[in-house]
Amino acid sequence: MTSQKRPYRIAVSGYYGCGNAGDEAVLAGIRASFSRLAGEEVELVALSQNPTETSQLHGIPSAYRMSRKTLQETLRNTDLLLSGGGSLLQDTTSVRSLLYYLWVCRLAMKRNVSVMFYAQGMGPLHRTVSRKLVAWVANRCAAITVRDPASADLLKAIGVRNPNLEITADPAFALLPAPTEAVDALMMQEGLPLDTPLLGVALRAWGQDREETAKGYALLLEALQAKTGLPIVLLPMHVPDDVEFGALVLRYTKHPESFYSLRHAHSPEVLLGLTSRLQGVVAMRLHTLIFAGRVGVPMFALSYDPKVESLMRGLGMEAFCADWKTFSAEEIAGRVAELLTNREKHVSHLQTLAPLLEAKALRNAECAMEILRKG
Repeated sequence: MTSQKRPYRIAVSGYYGCGNAGDEAVLAGIRASFSRLAGEEVELVALSQNPTETSQLHGIPSAYRMSRKTLQETLRNTDLLLSGGGSLLQDTTSVRSLLYYLWVCRLAMKRNVSVMFYAQGMGPLHRTVSRKLVAWVANRCAAITVRDPASADLLKAIGVRNPNLEITADPAFALLPAPTEAVDALMMQEGLPLDTPLLGVALRAWGQDREETAKGYALLLEALQAKTGLPIVLLPMHVPDDVEFGALVLRYTKHPESFYSLRHAHSPEVLLGLTSRLQGVVAMRLHTLIFAGRVGVPMFALSYDPKVESLMRGLGMEAFCADWKTFSAEEIAGRVAELLTNREKHVSHLQTLAPLLEAKALRNAECAMEILRKG
């Protein structure tokens, strides 16, 4: 008798276990991709800030990402390290974050573990040292996939010559919505009406003056409600930060009781299912826009980062994008009303695009499996 070969073991490095629904959607998309393509041939282990929470949410083993000893033990039995997805390799938030993710890659390489940049959204990389370090690691990766053309262009510009570079899509495009009953349960728990068309709005605190930002968004919410005639539900993607900021915004509206708001964290699949029931989305959160694109819901983006504009171009929705700092509430409300007036046209366009983006998201996992099967 021959013993059955053990499953390939893949460690996934990212911003997991930190309460950000966008990053959890990335991990959920990675899990879904490998489940669909490889089944029991692969075992994933997530490197997480909160391993217990991550294992409960995603149903996979997790290890504490900030312990060198734990990382070394995890990598000792690992066949492949995935760095990503998400916007891990950028130095806008902090250089320390960039150095951490590159350090994890270097730990793996020292142990002869293959490394793949997985559906990364690269940059911005403002500092020369950031560019040099990213290029050094990228040129030693077994494969690189990026979620947009701008990321590929940036890698080439900083000196990455790795021939195994592909443009794919964000892993969240491989997600499937939760069943109807799970979405109904969310809506009842959060006090949302089951039979009323809703407009979803995802905001985040950005910039130096939180109070002034909140006042501007309060005007936007009121204008959106007036122009579209739709009840609005706030969609927090980072709990509790977005919940608290949403409450601050509503305090500056004239009738805060007329708005709905999610107050709890929910799984990416359930949030995706909720998004599918909305008439439209206005968002300053990348993965809220991705969710909308995945399920064919028209979206308007408030851009705070080049990755938002890149996504909207990729979705063919670049006409419905505005800068988060300089917008006019009345102007955006009018443009959103126009978006919804032509809703069916945009729904048809996005539904045609969704299977193509799903295939690109699955391609990330295919690349990883090619590395493993080549040994």
